[in-house]
Amino acid sequence: MDYKTGFFLARAKDKSFDSWFLKGCSVLEGYPVLDTEKAVLIPKPSDLPEGTIQPDFKDSPYFEGFLESPELVASFGFSSCIPSWNAASPEGSWLEPELCFKIDESWSPWIKMAYWAMDDGVLKRSSIKRHASNGLSVDTDTVKLDKPAAAFKFRFRLCMLQKKAAESQGNLIRIKAVSLSYSDPKPVCAQSTVSMPVERPEKSLKAMILDTVPSCSQMVYPDGGDVWCSPTSVSMVLGYWQKDKGPCEPRVKAAVSGVYDRVYGGHGNWSFNVAYAGSQAGMEAYAARFGSLAALEPWIKSGVPLVLSVSWNNEEGKTLSGAPVPKSAGHLTTLIGFDKCGDPVMNEPASPSNETVRRTYRRSELETRWLLASGGLAYLIFPSDSDDEDRARLF
Repeated sequence: MDYKTGFFLARAKDKSFDSWFLKGCSVLEGYPVLDTEKAVLIPKPSDLPEGTIQPDFKDSPYFEGFLESPELVASFGFSSCIPSWNAASPEGSWLEPELCFKIDESWSPWIKMAYWAMDDGVLKRSSIKRHASNGLSVDTDTVKLDKPAAAFKFRFRLCMLQKKAAESQGNLIRIKAVSLSYSDPKPVCAQSTVSMPVERPEKSLKAMILDTVPSCSQMVYPDGGDVWCSPTSVSMVLGYWQKDKGPCEPRVKAAVSGVYDRVYGGHGNWSFNVAYAGSQAGMEAYAARFGSLAALEPWIKSGVPLVLSVSWNNEEGKTLSGAPVPKSAGHLTTLIGFDKCGDPVMNEPASPSNETVRRTYRRSELETRWLLASGGLAYLIFPSDSDDEDRARLF
């Protein structure tokens, strides 16, 4: 199976935004920040979709600034992409990411992807309703293109209520990182061969398992059963990095609140999940597609557990042996390593209890179910370390 994936990453720590166009913003120590001395003051948020702004703030003036990338050339013509962003969004602030694409030497219109904030005290976090036009379609977190794009641009609208900005003591909305995972259309049939474990320097294969990832089930919560797989998985990874040995519930419920998408009506927006994880102090997080489980082994070896988007139906031959439920049309599960045979070891949030979360799947089955379901989508969540430990080098 010839399935191509690519990845673009811009980070404040790498000074990536120094060449981007700014209007109403400034770059401070590499970070694009809303600048209230340069920003435009808008009388009220009348251009937001109905229901997006909380009623108490519908007539409140706010500052507006823009950040726009130069033309960004892809490594191949791509037909699908998923944006990610990491930002610090203090109370009363929000951002609106947009994309445009170069197709047949012409630029598409700008496409808005979301209205995003770290909390919903002022703005209700929302994706854009599913739509299609000009040869492009948007489905929550993913853009699909009828014709391949050779290049793309990002634009971000940074906003903050005037009253909240005055109270913030200079703590204004800022961007930490931006990424785009681009790819061919996701596979529609299973590959004929499954990836083999990566060659390792040991004389024989050894298990690579991150044993300290917390084990948390979504099924122990009355409202969690079919819908909390993504935030539960994110909470396990954050708990691992934060060395949090406490109970699962506070982390899980914080993630549930932090990733909810009003328009999607649930917690499975890939971009929102990594935006939540990347908003945590000292963390960065991205959604990326990969062509095989073998491509994930370097991440596990570097100590990074991954969250994978899969689906299966054991009743129809789309098998995932050992799964705790017979089928799922869409599910997020946490890869914590590989056993000595190369089979993936999971912390499976759909398990009936915290004690039964750990399980091992067959490599061939999980890889197929993952690639066909989401085109090999994974959440990459890790600390922003010093350069000699910078895990982003693995992209």
